[in-house]
Amino acid sequence: MQTLAALDDEIVVHLPVRRVWELLTDWSAAPAWLPGIEEMHVNGPSGPGQELAYSSGGHARRYTLATLDAEHGLTMVSGSADDEVRVEYGYLLVPDGAWTRVSLRVAVRVHETLAEEGLGLATALADAEAGQLESLRDYAERAP
Repeated sequence: MQTLAALDDEIVVHLPVRRVWELLTDWSAAPAWLPGIEEMHVNGPSGPGQELAYSSGGHARRYTLATLDAEHGLTMVSGSADDEVRVEYGYLLVPDGAWTRVSLRVAVRVHETLAEEGLGLATALADAEAGQLESLRDYAERAP
């Protein structure tokens, strides 16, 4: 498998880590800040392996939580480790004084024979996800 970085982004959210974590992992509220997500539902217990079923463009899709470290970070993936194409979204929360520095890394993992298609997907994801952290910050700082 080959890993292609699609996006590395970082932003400061003017809230404490605990509150940002609560909002980041409130999956029913994901449509308020995740681009293209129309609705999202959780299947299974909290933690690695939990499925996040969502709709986007009228299509049913899913992410699976690969990692979950409460108030620190998580990785959600589309596809499985056996798939020839897999997209990974990694979020990291780090205290920055009273605020929270949020990092997002989006990567595409593809079989070597699909490198060209993977590059195209990585480029499309970079464009689609470029404003994601700004949307999260705007949503979080307005949330009650």
